[in-house]
Amino acid sequence: MKRILFFSLVSAVALGLGCGGGGGGGGGPSETAASLTSDGWTQFEGGSYQNAISKFNEALALDADYAEAYSGLGWAYARLDSLDKALNAFSQCISHGMTTADPYAGLAPVHRDLDPPQFSQAASSASTALNKDSDYVFSHYQSFDWRDLHLIKAQSYYGLGQYTNAKAEVDVLGGVSLDPQSDTFEEDLGSEIERLEGLYGG
Repeated sequence: MKRILFFSLVSAVALGLGCGGGGGGGGGPSETAASLTSDGWTQFEGGSYQNAISKFNEALALDADYAEAYSGLGWAYARLDSLDKALNAFSQCISHGMTTADPYAGLAPVHRDLDPPQFSQAASSASTALNKDSDYVFSHYQSFDWRDLHLIKAQSYYGLGQYTNAKAEVDVLGGVSLDPQSDTFEEDLGSEIERLEGLYGG
């Protein structure tokens, strides 16, 4: 009887220790804002932008101050051409404390592609991103990098009629050297920016 009682007690203790689900005894939710955001980025990298948005929103439902989830929303909405929503998400990301280049890099094409385009803000956002990381590469979509940011600056300056500044960005990208004194300079510059867009338009 004592032996049976001993094993019964051991089993009860073992079951009791197992009730925490292996989570350190906290009994908290298995998903966090960070883990849901990580899932969102996985969906994003696979091209499932709507699913990514759902995950990022789930993360924000757990922690409304989680800046990385706002960044994810911004990029996903931008890929879906939901530009107003992307603009708002990136703005929220910055206001909630993100200091990396990512939200500014995301804002640059959003401002450029709005109707009407916001070229001044696009150039400013691209400049801020490059000031934070001159060799910028977006880790979740690596075809978008510093070249795209310089291209956006070239496009924006051209749209603003700041042709000398646009030429400087073309030069950074290794474009054809153009003569500002040429009668066809503006036309040639526009053509060169268009050519570079075909190379670097991530």
